[in-house]
Amino acid sequence: MSLLDALDSSPTRLSLGCLLLAGIAYTLYRSMLPRPLADIPYNVSATNRILGDLPDVKAFGSLTDWLATQAIKHQSPLFQAFIRPFGKPWVVVADHYEAAEICTHRVKEFDRGTSSTAVFNCVVPGAHITLTSSDPQFRKNKELVRNLMTPSFLSEVSAPEIYDKFSRLVELWNMKTEHANGQFFSASKDVHNAALDIIVCAAFGLDTQHTQLVKEIQELTPDNNTSSTKIDGEIAFEELPLNEELNALATVAESVAKIIKTPSPPLFHWMYRSFSATLKNAFALTKQLQEREIANGIKRRANGEAMKCALDEISVREEALAKKEGREPDYYSQVITSEMMSYLIGGHETTSSAVRWGLSYLSAEQRAQSELRNALQQAYPQAKSERRAPSLVEIIQTRVPYLDAVVEEILRLSYPFGMTLREVQVDTQILGARVPKGTTVVFLSNGPSILSPPIDFDDSRSSEWVKSRKPKPLEKDYDYSSFKPERWLKTTAGTDGKEDLSFDSQAFPIQAFGLGPRGCFGRRMSYLEMKIFFTLVVWTFELLPLPADVARPKPVSSLTRNPDRVFIKPRKVVL
Repeated sequence: MSLLDALDSSPTRLSLGCLLLAGIAYTLYRSMLPRPLADIPYNVSATNRILGDLPDVKAFGSLTDWLATQAIKHQSPLFQAFIRPFGKPWVVVADHYEAAEICTHRVKEFDRGTSSTAVFNCVVPGAHITLTSSDPQFRKNKELVRNLMTPSFLSEVSAPEIYDKFSRLVELWNMKTEHANGQFFSASKDVHNAALDIIVCAAFGLDTQHTQLVKEIQELTPDNNTSSTKIDGEIAFEELPLNEELNALATVAESVAKIIKTPSPPLFHWMYRSFSATLKNAFALTKQLQEREIANGIKRRANGEAMKCALDEISVREEALAKKEGREPDYYSQVITSEMMSYLIGGHETTSSAVRWGLSYLSAEQRAQSELRNALQQAYPQAKSERRAPSLVEIIQTRVPYLDAVVEEILRLSYPFGMTLREVQVDTQILGARVPKGTTVVFLSNGPSILSPPIDFDDSRSSEWVKSRKPKPLEKDYDYSSFKPERWLKTTAGTDGKEDLSFDSQAFPIQAFGLGPRGCFGRRMSYLEMKIFFTLVVWTFELLPLPADVARPKPVSSLTRNPDRVFIKPRKVVL
């Protein structure tokens, strides 16, 4: 049989066909494997898997915490990770000062990209959080919301709502403490509901009598039969359901958390929204709430009433912009409704997370809690002598350095947002390594230089800006991971010869709210909420130590990094 006859036989054709298919399959397989960037460390094993580093991340449990371990593993402040199948590698910057320079001085090179905006665009399309800085609409949106974080708006409009709701939370915990009779109880849901009440009232001006805390307090009054269960030192109070509008807002916010880890957030959110009757109803109720409160705001302004909430402020800004552009105001536009939802979701999740972590830290760190209480009592002598809580005016007008330090330390250790994402706009370099346009760059809030010692590297790779701001190395055994508010304090000689204690926000690296002009928009409101909360709670209660099995909550990744459960064992402070 000739060679041509052999090649033309059925078995040979079948064998050649199989070889061809195998070759195509292998070529296709190789094309789907991750392709690393040059001169940046990575896990070699990940380049031999289509899923890249994802199996290791899943086994570890937390993406941000896993990324922090990789910086230490590679002993490099710059490395790459393969997180999105079939996508480009993420480049991770695990040095605070390098991150600070990029986010504050290289904004045109690094902007918000699809990795972060795609998630929020599903729920708040058109909000400034979903736009790049170069988008003309971004500036228009910022014009609408710019006054919401000014000192005057925060103190005159937002702060009264914050103080009122946290005062009601203290009232609720007073009642629960009496019922508990020395036992500990869960604080997680109470804090969650208080933060939700605050942001809903601050955003839309809802009547306080319709809030969740009022309902919880009424349930615990002596006239009602309080439902509770006592088990192993814990008293569990019955959790009341949210009303349908509050529940709808919470459901919409949770929908973001559910898609954030998926390979394609827009696709998964579309599927979720299309096939979930609960989410469909939540969006409908949210729209109904917004349209009703927009109409109420228009009536208030027509009647000459004072500004009541963030929606009023945005509507006034819309009127000014419309006049400037020669058009009629569009109070019901997608931009306004999206900005309001963005304000609500971001404001609720961040505060709720940080406050819960703070309760856990202060219950465990009795010395710091005692120091804070002493500092507060010295700062508000009149309130102490009158045996009352400090007023809102007193809290706003009084600086308490130790309180500022406690809040900053809580945010440093809890890092509600574990990382910040940016997208490279032009081919560029980071620490001497080439990073092409379109690459996602990650800045860690929990990595070396923040929660662990910085990684040494050749500083000739850094810019002069970074070199001029890096502090001298700390001692070898410096404790980065413990709760120590004192790291934010400094003493100076006062005019009277005594030492003055002051808070220094630049004393230590922190990236809890991101960095630069595209950092968290609501950070000022979060600081205000935390200062009011910890003033009222630590003034009113001693948070006693908890049993070891419930003292340290475990982190749970959602829209923010949350504690899985937080308990408190309060005892009333005697002034």
